[in-house]
Amino acid sequence: MWPDGVIYLCSSNHYYEHHTAYLEDFTVLSLKSDTAGTLYKILTGHVVAGDELNRAAQWFEKLDTPIDQSTFIAYAKTLQREAPQHGALHDLIARWQAKHPAQGGFSEEAADAFLQDYIVCLDPNLLFRAPITAGYAQWDEARLTAGFSYASHSEQTWSLLVCDTGGARLRGGGRELAVRSGQVLLVGPGALCTLQALAGHRRWGYFWAVFYPDSRWLDWLRWPEFAPKVSHLELPATQRTAVLDACEALQRCLHAKDAMSMELSHNLLEQLILRCRACLPADFQAHRDPRIERAREFIEQHYTESFRHADVAAAANLSASRLADLFRQQCGLTVLGYRDEMRMVQAARLLRQRSTPIADIGEAVGFSDPAYFSRMFAKHIGMSPREYQKQG
Repeated sequence: MWPDGVIYLCSSNHYYEHHTAYLEDFTVLSLKSDTAGTLYKILTGHVVAGDELNRAAQWFEKLDTPIDQSTFIAYAKTLQREAPQHGALHDLIARWQAKHPAQGGFSEEAADAFLQDYIVCLDPNLLFRAPITAGYAQWDEARLTAGFSYASHSEQTWSLLVCDTGGARLRGGGRELAVRSGQVLLVGPGALCTLQALAGHRRWGYFWAVFYPDSRWLDWLRWPEFAPKVSHLELPATQRTAVLDACEALQRCLHAKDAMSMELSHNLLEQLILRCRACLPADFQAHRDPRIERAREFIEQHYTESFRHADVAAAANLSASRLADLFRQQCGLTVLGYRDEMRMVQAARLLRQRSTPIADIGEAVGFSDPAYFSRMFAKHIGMSPREYQKQG
């Protein structure tokens, strides 16, 4: 998820390959055909009955992902309100309208092919349009090896991950971080990162929450940044149980059908954020120097252009040497490193659309040499632009 949302499903094409054998073992084979038919009707703008939606949600819940029935139903209703106008799901509709007759259900073979196509094209950004979504995910060795790349296209959605067991390797801003039990990740709008296997760990279990923050929370979401828009917190041993308990309470509340469950979930998420915020280092400076904020704004406005370190220093009203020291201290990257990260975020967004040649994408974000663009992308993301594009 990451999830504009996580995120945090493994790469869809690897995911389907690892679960195909399991899907074929369903004793009620019609469930697969019914699910394919329901999803096809949703994508083509037809009305879907409640029992049809529930059966499709049951099929997805059995796939061992963070998608439970209530989450899938919310996702399907979002698709019904906002039919895809571009991207992978839009292309899928065109392909299957040519293959599938207007009347009649899917055969078992056709249902399998459609669902494989659908999962590869699944848009996690639609999945997390609810104000708060939360759950628990566990990756096995195969999923960690396959890895997952996340690029947020949202200007509002945040994601919180609390590591419970095992570990994973986070890559962002050209750097790597070992994420183990007792650590928390906060992923803000516009983040770009990858998660992969960590040496010595064959599994990774974590609580996750994806949310649109209350305006009062924004100051509480200022944490030490590991990479642009990706923050990291080590929980003190004395606070780990309380934070994990808060995660479990939030998950239970969201999945309950009780009156006021969304209001209670909002309150529980606020408590979780505050518990984490209280664990930040005492010397952490929540607000950056205004001059560094001006430098970041200049970079974000001009990252596709060729500019010098001195240009950024002038915009920030600092000497070049003072800018270099302060920027690295408060942002964790060099000035040009931050510029390159902005370029990679935009490149990832364009690669997801699949319609623009890779060389043109590199040029659009400021790289005149396609080979150099590919090397830089691989350095930041951990895979080539073509590999990333194939993930959909």
